[in-house]
Amino acid sequence: MIYYFSATGNSKHAAQVIAEKTGDTAVNIVDVLNGKVKIEKSEKTGFVFPVYYWGLPEIIKRFASLPEVRNSLGNYVYCVITCGATTGSADKMLAKKLGRNLDYSYSLRMPDNYVVLYDPSPKEKAKKFLVHADKELESVCEDINSFAKKRAGSTDGEIKSLFVSKLYDFCRTTKKFRADDKCVSCGLCAKSCPDNAIEIKNGKPVWTKSKCQHCTACINRCPKESIQYGKGTETRRRYNYNNTIK
Repeated sequence: MIYYFSATGNSKHAAQVIAEKTGDTAVNIVDVLNGKVKIEKSEKTGFVFPVYYWGLPEIIKRFASLPEVRNSLGNYVYCVITCGATTGSADKMLAKKLGRNLDYSYSLRMPDNYVVLYDPSPKEKAKKFLVHADKELESVCEDINSFAKKRAGSTDGEIKSLFVSKLYDFCRTTKKFRADDKCVSCGLCAKSCPDNAIEIKNGKPVWTKSKCQHCTACINRCPKESIQYGKGTETRRRYNYNNTIK
């Protein structure tokens, strides 16, 4: 079983490729937590997700800590963490949450998408990243099929990772999210939110929880680019996997 979390599609794509080439099944962690998919034990257990602040997304921390997840782990446990540059010690953080060492971990570079802090790469540059990532996935799948035991990819900056990751909880406030006048009330932002932190009121999205994953699904998947975070995102590009590969 492969459990994945993905907001803009990078980790979903990686999980689906791995599932196809290893004869496994990829399931969305959000669906598991919402009771739509059951946790099952299998020979191999994989986790695919993006790195946040050089650490774990809140949903991964919560999911990996569940007793039913820990009890269902296979004999071979691995993770593939998507990142724009490095994953630091995120794999070690996952191992700690699972209460078990990982047999294999890989840092897979894919296009940056955290529009809250910076401008995502232009489409053509992002495409090049995706092509290279697919080539890397070939070797990753070979490793998993052969039960390889190693740690590979951009895992540098581990000490810094321990400090930067602590900023995540402080920074994942919803206070600055808003929809501008381009909003057409499609409701996709609310449907895309893994935290159910968005409600449509009077035709406009309203963030009803004080904190969220900060996965940027609402911003990057909005068809009109109307979701903003403060003023910094107003002039920045958006990114999602499906739009990039077209």
